[in-house]
Amino acid sequence: MHAMTMAASGIRSSCVLSLALLLASCAGSGGGGGGGAPTYSIGGTVSGPSGTGLVLQSNGASNPGGAPGYPVKLSANGLYLTDQGNRPFFMNGDAAWSLIAQLSQADADTYLSDRAQKGFNLVLVDLIEHQFATHAPANLAGQAPFATAGDFNTPNEAYFAHADWVITKAAEKGIVVLLAPLYLGYACGNEGWCAEVQSSSLATMRSYGRYVGNRYKSFPNIVWVIGGDADPVANGVAAQVREFVAGVRDFDTTHLFTAHNQRDQAAMDVWTTDSWLDINNIYTSGNEYRAALTQFNRAGAKPFFLIESHYENEHGSTSLSLRRQAYWTVLSGGIAGHIFGNCPIWGFNAPSASSFCANGTWRSQLDSAGSTTLAYVGRLFRSRAFYMLVPDQAHSVLTLGFESGDTYAAAARASDGSSIIAYIPTRRAVTIDLSQIAGTSARAWWFDPSTATASLIDTYPTSGAATFIPPDGNDWVLVLDNASLNLPAPGI
Repeated sequence: MHAMTMAASGIRSSCVLSLALLLASCAGSGGGGGGGAPTYSIGGTVSGPSGTGLVLQSNGASNPGGAPGYPVKLSANGLYLTDQGNRPFFMNGDAAWSLIAQLSQADADTYLSDRAQKGFNLVLVDLIEHQFATHAPANLAGQAPFATAGDFNTPNEAYFAHADWVITKAAEKGIVVLLAPLYLGYACGNEGWCAEVQSSSLATMRSYGRYVGNRYKSFPNIVWVIGGDADPVANGVAAQVREFVAGVRDFDTTHLFTAHNQRDQAAMDVWTTDSWLDINNIYTSGNEYRAALTQFNRAGAKPFFLIESHYENEHGSTSLSLRRQAYWTVLSGGIAGHIFGNCPIWGFNAPSASSFCANGTWRSQLDSAGSTTLAYVGRLFRSRAFYMLVPDQAHSVLTLGFESGDTYAAAARASDGSSIIAYIPTRRAVTIDLSQIAGTSARAWWFDPSTATASLIDTYPTSGAATFIPPDGNDWVLVLDNASLNLPAPGI
């Protein structure tokens, strides 16, 4: 069917300046960099059709006998993340801040097994917890992180041995740990370690950084996240934080670094010129596409992802709003991925976290609508060349029907023309310029982000425009591919 309007029935180098210019000039370069560190097998990948140059990451989290995977690293062109086999890596993450401090080993194993089974390949975790644990700052067994309270010079071996176990267990399940060793706390208050950092000397912070870097330098599945919920400059701790990072890097020159600042600050907004910052991110309060495009277009841009926005069961969030913030980010330049959060999962029912939501136990939320449908985000993007996606800022791809605000339809095109992906949060007609697809014909699909099912629409000549109307009033993803590539259904 080649009608211009259709209501588909179906199932629910000089690579500098900005990511926009980088992707235009450098996309498709092979991965590289790094090496020499221990690796861990992760999800296998599927190469695209012969001669296409496409590399599609599989949905699986484990790949016994497969090629080396972790630690993740930057691609050779600096545009995206890869594993050690140079296969593009998409962060499909879950917030598990209190995992180390709040859970027993048996419960940690239960949680990690569930997330791996659902397709999450990354968890965001505090190495040391200040408030959100039953015995904070001690873990569930009563082991405090420091022999002398608040003294970073006195790490407690028993506490960190338990942390080692959790991180290793995540590696066994193919999960990267986005590890926060120095969470500062909301507005530099008692939720985090800001007061202790403020009162510590630079030498003490360097020493703690060296301890952490030396201890975890050989763990394959770590990405460091520095700070947390506070602007370190405004709160007068930037010098101490930089000294801590220098200490980590005295021993660990392998793992990548990102940072978590206060809400509505990107990592690069604070650490703009710090060479240790490898990955940027956005921390938002809504309208993620605007925040993402700002980071995509900034000078000296780095790969970025959504580190935090609204969590499930908090701030009036819905399944739609949770999916919207993830898809908006990725299709607006955040091709490194996203992190989903659920309350009470993030604090695992720590008493001090009870005021954030009242939705039963963390176990009861493992199969929540968000836990299920946000895992599908990774399935979709790993089935296409997500690492080549360039946001459609000028609306030259999705030319009509993009709207604005909460109903904004975000679209992106792979720089080689292999695919177009558009997230449409509400039902309306959208028009696509088919000449943006490479080859002589385009194959169109609907992907249902609430069920991860895909239905074939039709094949079209790659000339002129076509208008598409989602099958119903829910949110949908429209995927168009170069038909000659014979790509599998989206999400497969």
